[in-house]
Amino acid sequence: MPLPIRLILFPFLQSYDGTALSLRLLAAPQTDPTAAPAPGLTPFAATDFDFELRFVADLAQLPTSGAAATIVGRASPAPPGAGAICAALNTQFGIDASIGPIDGRSGAPRIVKYAPPAYRRATGYGGENPFLLTDDSYHCALKAPVAPGTSVKVAPPVMSWGKVLAQVLRQPLLAEAIGLVRPFSVIAPAGIVADGGWLFVTLRPASPWSALAGMPGALRSYAARIAPLSEPRALFTPVLFPVAAAPLPGVAWDDLFRESIEYDDGFAKAVYARQPPQADPVADDEGERPPEDRGIQLGWDDEQIVTWFNRQLDINADAPMGVMGYRIDVREAGTAAWESLVRARTAVTLGASNLGDAELDWRVEVAPNRLMGDAGNRSWLPSYMSAWTGPSLIGIDALVAQLRGLPAAAPVVQGLPPATPLRYGHSYEFRVRFNDLTGGGPAPAAEPRNGGPQPVAGIDFRRPVRPTGVAIDPQLPLDANPNAPPLSLTVSRPLLGYPACLMAGGSAAALLADIAPAMLAERAPGLPDPDVDQLEIVVEVATPEPGAASRYLPLYAVTRAYPASGPLTLAFAWTDVADARDLPAAPAGPLALPTSRTVRLRLTPLATAKADYYVSEDVRRGETRLVAVRAPARDERELLAQGGGSLIEGFFLQPAEPASLAMMAARRAAGHGDELDDDPLGRLAAALDLDRKDRSLRARPGRRLTIGAGALLRQVVGPDGASLTFATANDMTRLWLVAVVLELRRDWSWDGLNYLRVERDGVEVGRIAASTSAGHEAAGDAERDSSTLIFLDAIDPKPAAGAFPRPLTPSYRITPVLRIAPGQQDAPLTASIVLPVTTPPAQVPKLVSAGMALSPYRRDPAYAASEERQTAVWLEFDRPPADPEDRYYARVLASAPDPVLTNEFEDVADIADLPLPVDPEPIRRIVPGQGDDRAGQASMQMLMPTSSARHFLLPLPPGLTPGSFELFGFFTYEFRVGHAAIWSTAQGFAGRALRVGGIQHAPPPLACAVTRTRGRLTVSAAFAEPVRDGRSLRPATPVTDLWALLYARVHQADDADRRNILLGTRRLDPARRQQPGAAGVGAARAAADGMADWSSAEISAGLSLLTLGPDAPLSCLVVETLPGEVPYPDPLAAQLGYERFLRTSPLTEVPDIC
Repeated sequence: MPLPIRLILFPFLQSYDGTALSLRLLAAPQTDPTAAPAPGLTPFAATDFDFELRFVADLAQLPTSGAAATIVGRASPAPPGAGAICAALNTQFGIDASIGPIDGRSGAPRIVKYAPPAYRRATGYGGENPFLLTDDSYHCALKAPVAPGTSVKVAPPVMSWGKVLAQVLRQPLLAEAIGLVRPFSVIAPAGIVADGGWLFVTLRPASPWSALAGMPGALRSYAARIAPLSEPRALFTPVLFPVAAAPLPGVAWDDLFRESIEYDDGFAKAVYARQPPQADPVADDEGERPPEDRGIQLGWDDEQIVTWFNRQLDINADAPMGVMGYRIDVREAGTAAWESLVRARTAVTLGASNLGDAELDWRVEVAPNRLMGDAGNRSWLPSYMSAWTGPSLIGIDALVAQLRGLPAAAPVVQGLPPATPLRYGHSYEFRVRFNDLTGGGPAPAAEPRNGGPQPVAGIDFRRPVRPTGVAIDPQLPLDANPNAPPLSLTVSRPLLGYPACLMAGGSAAALLADIAPAMLAERAPGLPDPDVDQLEIVVEVATPEPGAASRYLPLYAVTRAYPASGPLTLAFAWTDVADARDLPAAPAGPLALPTSRTVRLRLTPLATAKADYYVSEDVRRGETRLVAVRAPARDERELLAQGGGSLIEGFFLQPAEPASLAMMAARRAAGHGDELDDDPLGRLAAALDLDRKDRSLRARPGRRLTIGAGALLRQVVGPDGASLTFATANDMTRLWLVAVVLELRRDWSWDGLNYLRVERDGVEVGRIAASTSAGHEAAGDAERDSSTLIFLDAIDPKPAAGAFPRPLTPSYRITPVLRIAPGQQDAPLTASIVLPVTTPPAQVPKLVSAGMALSPYRRDPAYAASEERQTAVWLEFDRPPADPEDRYYARVLASAPDPVLTNEFEDVADIADLPLPVDPEPIRRIVPGQGDDRAGQASMQMLMPTSSARHFLLPLPPGLTPGSFELFGFFTYEFRVGHAAIWSTAQGFAGRALRVGGIQHAPPPLACAVTRTRGRLTVSAAFAEPVRDGRSLRPATPVTDLWALLYARVHQADDADRRNILLGTRRLDPARRQQPGAAGVGAARAAADGMADWSSAEISAGLSLLTLGPDAPLSCLVVETLPGEVPYPDPLAAQLGYERFLRTSPLTEVPDIC
């Protein structure tokens, strides 16, 4: 709200010289100084004032307007030209004179500050002041986002005389030129000098503007406390006391008394300093080193200053703060003289008024600011109030202006550079002098009289800025160019920017000389870092190391010293090497670098070791510059080797047997998912020494794998090139998979391979693409000197339509295609392999007829005896095998004794046919040079060919001879067409089967035994003996009949041959029987003979009927018949043909009578 006040008088004590008291009076008009403040008054700028300086004794009492005082009058005429200067100000700023004094304290924000650790250490402050905070609210406010809808637009300022005069106070020459500040020197009363007192100023009665005294609130005076003066000294007025008829309520007088006493010497009591520990200038903790030196941050008297600021906004506290700014002094530790960092030269010309120039101490001011993200109604003082980087704290340093390209116009206030240089490794001390509202305050030569927690702050100034990255020549691209490998590299010292380069001892002239080169290079000016004397070179190679923080592997590290002046030249020795880790780290000379690898040089400048120079040792290590270089190899021989026993191997996989639902459920419950214990992919993984996961093949832990596959397989190669995933678990079955397994005899960093081309029979079937990554299996303690390359080629073994299957004979050629062809390289690898037939014959046998084949009948010339005839079952098929390389094969599925011979006809349980007993071949593995192993052929018997292409003889079952009793039975056979003259797998050996039951081989031969005595001729023979599992099943009464036929031999009529004439037939009666059982087949067989007798008389009678003599030679044979339910009495003669002949013995000669 508008105030009636028109003039305020503030006295500010300056010094006491032993006689006179020096002071500066601030006469502050509150209205337009070029206009009369009230009717009958003259404008401020044209008024010759007559002041009364009133000295009031008794420091124990507050000064009042009516207190007894010693009055010293002082006339103060209007400064010449004040009106013209004010008019010029009005013209320049466009002042709105209608705006009068306003009380802005209502609703003003709180002024708060963060107390940094340095202040707390200096004072032991624990957070007692509500305006001085120790929590993280300041840091949070800095980082807090701006509330949505917040406007950042600022209305153009409306300039009032109050604002302009406040700025005029900041220019001492201008303030005195218009009469705001009026210096006085007076002889203080003796009592005041001895005991202290008060001084306030008012207008002499009847003088100009004295009429304001009769206007309530129009004229205000404030008093300054005067301490007892026992000797010459500097004086300062930190706070002013209101002068009224009586002491005002609501003022914390105790605080004002304490402050006026503590600070009457004009020096700060708690000065603190620090170097920012990290890049964030307000952070308290250690962190990333700052990119540029921010010098020494300074602060002082936080609690007192924040209290003063808030008191100015307190409606009830009428006690103006007398401090406008602060003057900072510095000295190097160990010296006595202080030097001002705010020394400046100022020159003021306003309109036609030239106020001249002056050299004086300026000031550092501290002002609160609102933070956009802070939601509270508060303004923040900075955590540190100033920072010194070497030049003056006032204005823009001339060197900085030139470095920044600012215009060369002379500023109104030009800071003067201090003589004290700011250098690393030195220690400094700081103090702070207060500057009052009139521009006064203690001089640099003054010394503080009042103590404090830390009036002087000391700090060891150390280098916090790490050296920047080095400059290299020639400039290399980010991606190394293998077509232009560098042979050397020139490395300059890193540049150190302003102000760190001067702090390290650099020259300002040299820095100015770098401005033009810096503009051409589009960089900031800087100097070669004078602290850097060495360069660390770490040679690294790019590697597909899985899970590593960096894809680069260090090979070795060396250090090279910079020459005294100029850059460092690094020479390179490009070396062809199988394992880059074998390269030596030469202490001097060229750097050995491996070819066919992405080489990265980590160039790190190192600063020289100095005691008490760096904030920590890590600052010595500069910013690392990464340089990528690459060169192609000249010799890439011995690049590939076969990875296993053979360069190539063939695999043929059978599909997995379908699993039951119960089995799958059990496996899922056990955590095995849908994987089977033995599935095709698992078998292939085991054969290739790989791991499998779901439908993927991967390397085993500790190995690096790069894999590829042919187009016939439905597969996807993983992004890391280390896995192969199939569409289904059976995609790789019933195909020949030819695996090319290679060892890449280079360490993992070698990446000269573009791809590996695989050709079959001259046609490319696929590639193994080079991979710059590695599967996670390669992590850990894996050997890194080689990698495994696997290519899976798939060949469909099925023949073309109309063709017969034949073994495959693919030839492979493996060619590594390098990124850049070397001068020397091995010839492509070649290998051939023979893959057996896997496709069974498609033909199914068709039986047309069958019979018994007999060998020719043979007898001796005398026709006394005949040979045993050989018999075999013959089979006729509808056609011979279609493939000339195939044959017919047979296999017994089941056998049983002839039920007619066992006289047992009960039903027998069905017996399932056993599968073909061949190797199931879940995986068939073939290597080059492997021969035909006749796989599967042992499972069946090849039918014996005959002169007819469609007729074949069936051999006896394995393990049976023509005399085996098992032949008294029936057999169930299967017939198949199988590969005979070509190499095939066991599963591909035979085609589909024809099942034929009831086949009966020729029974065992029947032997005829003949004995003859003088009185008798006896014939004996064994009955048919069916067996099962080695046990006789012949009934107690044989179901067959044995008949003996006795013949007499005679000459043919033409005597060309012999003939046999039947003398008679007899049935052989069974001998005494034993029941078959525990006695076994042998005992039963001993009693199995039948016998028949002829007496000699009967034989003679028969011979005589034939007109033959009694000594005619005789022969006999035995026939075994199968009679029906009612046997025929003479099945060999009258009923010949009505009974089946089971066996017939050979004709046997009857021996002579002994």
